[in-house]
Amino acid sequence: MLKISVVVPVFNERDTLAELGTRLLRTLEETGDSFEIILVDDGSSDGSLEEMKRLRAQDSRIRVLQLARNFGQVPALYAGFSAARGDYILMIDADLQNYPEDIPKLLEKLEEGYDVVSGWRQARKDSLFRRWASRLLNRWIARITRLPLHDYGCSLKGFRREIVEHMNTLTHRCRYLPVDVACLSGNVAEVEVRHSPREKGPSKYNLFKLIRVAIDLLTGITSAPLQFIGVVGWLFALIGFGMGLRVFIIRFILGDNLGLESVVALFFVLSGVQMIATGLMCEYIGRIFIEVQQKPYFVIRKELE
Repeated sequence: MLKISVVVPVFNERDTLAELGTRLLRTLEETGDSFEIILVDDGSSDGSLEEMKRLRAQDSRIRVLQLARNFGQVPALYAGFSAARGDYILMIDADLQNYPEDIPKLLEKLEEGYDVVSGWRQARKDSLFRRWASRLLNRWIARITRLPLHDYGCSLKGFRREIVEHMNTLTHRCRYLPVDVACLSGNVAEVEVRHSPREKGPSKYNLFKLIRVAIDLLTGITSAPLQFIGVVGWLFALIGFGMGLRVFIIRFILGDNLGLESVVALFFVLSGVQMIATGLMCEYIGRIFIEVQQKPYFVIRKELE
């Protein structure tokens, strides 16, 4: 058993790996504890795997896991968690937007007895849209999980081994780390960490992926959208009854035939609500379909030696 394991999911990050490896090794050596660095290749196509092999050849404390294909960031993390041997298991992205030098702050909190420690990015260097979207998502997650964090999306986190072992037993496919942590432990701390702008390579999260993450989060951890649709349905039923009553009064009491316009408008509104409700139900049914297939969450092709 080692004291520290650092898991790094890697997807097309060749330009940052050399600096990342140097800074991680220097920071972990300064702790004086035994450690390992696990680089997980998530189907990279830009030469990242070759760079990871080079780092492994230079220092045996660096391990390289090669996944069979691109599974995604979270599956790559869980692949690294499944192979980690440390008492404390940390995660960090390979894009160097989080500082490896902040890892001792997380280790200090873990030593104090916390099960999970999460970074809280200060003076974020992301775009205005990313910060705005993150703020809204953080508020939503806080309301659902009741986990008192300011920054749920920070990729710099630390866990005690027993928490990771429980996380490795999870079988659902739509996984979001803060939600999984909230289910397993309430003993969570948050530390302020630095944040750097992305200087090399494009971001892996465009607008579509951010929206997809938000939808996955909403439909993967709560049935609130379905309940909300039920409330909206009753609301529009009442509105429809009122508009129908208006049409009746205009047509049969006042003798005006313009009430048809209200009926047409109401038809389109209710049709839109029906389509939204059907789409949400299809989203949940699709998730059930994916879950019952029980496909592997990740496949480790081999550990490179």
